[in-house]
Amino acid sequence: MTISSTPARLHRPWLPAAFSLLMVGWGANQFASLLAFYRQAHGFSAITVTSILGVYVAGLIPALLLGGPYSDARGRRRVTLTALSLSIIASSIMTLGIVEAWPLFLGRFLAGVATGLAMAATTSWVKELSQKPFDLTAPAGVGARRASLAAAGGFWLGPVVSGLMANFLPLPEIAPYVLQALICVPLIIIALRLPETRPNEGATVKGFSWPSSARDRRFATVVSPGAPWVFGAGTLGFAVMPSLLVDLGPWRLLYATAAVALTLGFGVLIQQFARRWDDPHSARGVLVALYATLAGLALMITTLLSQNPWLGLLGCAVLGSGYGLMLVGGLLETQRIAPPHQLGALTGVYYTYAYLGYLTPTIIAFLAVWFSETLLIGIIIALCLWSITIVSINSRKHLHDGAHP
Repeated sequence: MTISSTPARLHRPWLPAAFSLLMVGWGANQFASLLAFYRQAHGFSAITVTSILGVYVAGLIPALLLGGPYSDARGRRRVTLTALSLSIIASSIMTLGIVEAWPLFLGRFLAGVATGLAMAATTSWVKELSQKPFDLTAPAGVGARRASLAAAGGFWLGPVVSGLMANFLPLPEIAPYVLQALICVPLIIIALRLPETRPNEGATVKGFSWPSSARDRRFATVVSPGAPWVFGAGTLGFAVMPSLLVDLGPWRLLYATAAVALTLGFGVLIQQFARRWDDPHSARGVLVALYATLAGLALMITTLLSQNPWLGLLGCAVLGSGYGLMLVGGLLETQRIAPPHQLGALTGVYYTYAYLGYLTPTIIAFLAVWFSETLLIGIIIALCLWSITIVSINSRKHLHDGAHP
């Protein structure tokens, strides 16, 4: 299939692709604000709900690593269509969580597969549709911002909508999932009409092999140490912060929804300014994100010690800012490093590292059986300081200008 030359000013093909990414992100995160609901209404333990939250990483990481190179070889569109279809199936299965827990585990796993495919392939598709010949006026680097905003917007909308529905509408175990699935259906039809951006669609796929650009020294010393803090910062804000407060009473579900809204909302809003700190000649964007995360961690441990819920919400906003800044900063670094034929594959590797941070709440829930939360958060602060040190040392080394042949 040849690349279409339809002018972007007529059809803006990047927009439906970005909306597809948003809706898959919605499906991936809609469970987040229901953690407190399932604990209250169904008696699930903290380990159970955080395990359901984290199990989707088991589906996500293989999908990231396979979906990127597959879309490089066979095209972005078919992988995006698969992601949308799986997202619908995942939401449908999770409606059965009203009966018992196993559909939630299965649905979250499939949501992880859908998200991995979309983050690797659809992110690259949005980036490629945001440049010539599809978008004739877009400034350099806008594709990364459009893709990250779409993903972060979905991660924010999903839990906010599901949380509000759980607080104020009937059937909270069913209605949020049905809404997300219904919105995804027409997107499949629209995506079928979008132009393919990979000219070698139909090439033989040999399976995943680690892209050579993942061994690039800048990727190893700047992108990799920062990437886990993307979703590490986010999940610490919306999944861990509310659990640190012991006296929320009947307000716990509403507080959890507010924590999600602030964490992911600031993650979206801050991305409008993230490019101001990006610098092709240093790792300034990544470092600003890491310092924001460090400030959020300081507020987190202060919240734990003071039991001040308002301070906790402030910490959610700061951690969300670190998440949004790191998402954009890491993507911009990745796109400067990756040659075009490895963009999907390297994006998949980047998001694989980023999603390792999504396991943080599950790890904390397990370790909290033996260790104090104060000690665990102190260890996380030490790890953040280590990341800052590594990135700072390598900030101006092994630079790329992004001008690949």
